Amino acid sequence: MEIYVPNTPMKSFVCWGTDPSYSCPAGGGRALADLRARGARSVVIDPRLTPDAARADVWLPIRPGTDVALMLAWIKYIIDNDMYDKDFVMKWTNLPYLVDVKTKMFVRPNELFDGANPKEYVVWDAKTNAPKTMKYPWDDALDPKLEGTFKHNGRTFKTGFTMLREQCEPYTIEKAAEICWLDPKKIVEGIKIFADGPSGLSLGVATDQFPNSVEAAMGSVILNSIMGYVEKPGTMMQRFPNGGTAPAGSLAPRAQKCLPPSQLAKRLGGREFKGLLQWDAASPQSILNAILTEKPYPLKVWIERSGNKFGVLGNASSWEPAIKKLDFVVHMYMYPTSFTTYADMILPTTEWLETNMLIDCCNYVFARQAVTHTYETQDETLIWSWILRRCGELGHEMCQKAMDPEFMGDDLPLWKTMEELLDAKLKHHNVTWEEVKNGHNPIKFMPDDKWAGYYVYKKTDPKTGLPRGFSTPSKKLELYGEVFINLGRTGAPYAKQPLAPADKDYSPLPFYMEPVENPKAEIAKKYPLVMTNGRLPIYHHGTLRNNPYSREVYPLPEIWVNPKDAEKYGVSHGDWTWVENDRGKIRAICRVTEGIPQGIVYQERFWNPETLNTPTRGWKEMNVNVLTKNTPPYNDVVGTYTLRGFQVAISKADKGPEGVLRKPEDFSIWMPDATVTESAEPVYPTYKNEGK
Repeated sequence: MEIYVPNTPMKSFVCWGTDPSYSCPAGGGRALADLRARGARSVVIDPRLTPDAARADVWLPIRPGTDVALMLAWIKYIIDNDMYDKDFVMKWTNLPYLVDVKTKMFVRPNELFDGANPKEYVVWDAKTNAPKTMKYPWDDALDPKLEGTFKHNGRTFKTGFTMLREQCEPYTIEKAAEICWLDPKKIVEGIKIFADGPSGLSLGVATDQFPNSVEAAMGSVILNSIMGYVEKPGTMMQRFPNGGTAPAGSLAPRAQKCLPPSQLAKRLGGREFKGLLQWDAASPQSILNAILTEKPYPLKVWIERSGNKFGVLGNASSWEPAIKKLDFVVHMYMYPTSFTTYADMILPTTEWLETNMLIDCCNYVFARQAVTHTYETQDETLIWSWILRRCGELGHEMCQKAMDPEFMGDDLPLWKTMEELLDAKLKHHNVTWEEVKNGHNPIKFMPDDKWAGYYVYKKTDPKTGLPRGFSTPSKKLELYGEVFINLGRTGAPYAKQPLAPADKDYSPLPFYMEPVENPKAEIAKKYPLVMTNGRLPIYHHGTLRNNPYSREVYPLPEIWVNPKDAEKYGVSHGDWTWVENDRGKIRAICRVTEGIPQGIVYQERFWNPETLNTPTRGWKEMNVNVLTKNTPPYNDVVGTYTLRGFQVAISKADKGPEGVLRKPEDFSIWMPDATVTESAEPVYPTYKNEGK
């Protein structure tokens, strides 16, 4: 979630599945406080009464895993009550275009008219009562129907808008309230606040963590778009140009030319979950299965560069036998975690305050310099380069080519130092890292009047003389997602060569999938409570459980329990509490609060560095990911599984786990040693072969 606040006339905002006060970038908490001070109203959709939910005009404590049902109800209500921006929907989305109901694909002009352009689209013209080609961006001679079902030459067509309306039709406000455990009047109140724009809806991590993840993202985009909340002052869907010179994201180039053509087809989960190609990722469950079964090929080595995998992967216990089966495990990280205890080799990396980094924000590049450098740590970006260089020395052809400037072209050849990499990223600005470090900081992209990003889609493209539109095949916002069907069938636009199709077509529209573990399922008789989880302001994801100051503030994980559930299941505030299901059993401290609805509990994903050297390895005592689910169903597009919205039971425990620390003085074992001095600047290795 990103919010651009100063002087924006935002009248309302919706935070869906997040607490922006501590989880969104660009100073989210301060941003929202400033918006409230200027009279903006807010809706927070989250089962927890977070700091922002407590200050919201409407809090919708949704049942975890049911977000898409609520989104479909919002879309239906907005359409049924003509609250949407019809002009924007007509002219800047693909919803007026005709879809063949049999193929679910858009009708192309060359299918109907000889010699027509196959890259254009077709509308139903009310003036002639016939299909017509719609020239980009608009043809005033036509009167397109936004809604309707039409017959032509034995084929049946519907507009994308009609397909969307029909998809939402079952989800009345009353139906959504039943599914989501919400008050129907509060749902409508939230919609009306959102509709009183300019406004914006932004998702948090929560909607990424169940099988309906992509559909939630689709629903969010549709809601913002049908309201016309796009690239306007006071809205969240914005894009700001940087001339292609921003160093955003990874410093290292993707260098896809170094990947052999046949290699992409071997990526685990890449055929089924082609959306992962956007991030060059494989699916965790496919990796797990390949390790255990050695199919479609065996995996023998794991190089891990994040913190504690047992704290973040679903059904953590299922990974232990897989990791033990590997021949060689390397852990790159800045301090030991549970994963480190399974490693054969540890490569100490710099912490983020020890790194030099380029950050782009608004119209500037900022050089963030290392505060210090302790011990014998290295930036992991260097470590990867050194590994690849050594592979080149040993004869790996593509690693050798990666060192060749002529072959790499615009991509950066393998770098020997961080300064070399930073200089390459700064070359567009005609400045070096040394100059930036010595005061040429920050760097401005372009004049402010050119950078201002509102209504980018309306600006003229000098190459065509037409409006720029959006970065989609139609140059419109593609709310009917034919692109998803093409992605599933071919891998386009992410795959550079066609891939075998997924087992089934991806849906072009969001759909609701009831959590497979739910209060009406058979499993709820044994495990009656719905579990969710989430972030804390004290920690970032799985980090810092060995920070004495953070642990003093929040020493042990709490399980939030509604007072009625606490009474029903015999637990009290402050009690050690068992939390369990068929996948495992953990403990937590009970926090009795009305900040969680009845029937729902919440717990954070904790691990205990103080017990790393015990049989539990620090991750089995109080880690909610012992209970999460990594078996089907998965999201069709990206393979996400059930980290939220699954069933558990709670009961009182006699005591806490052995060896865990709780008192502030206990954490003194992690206090820094003042006698340890900073190390010198890192020493870079020499290489036998350079260039070609």
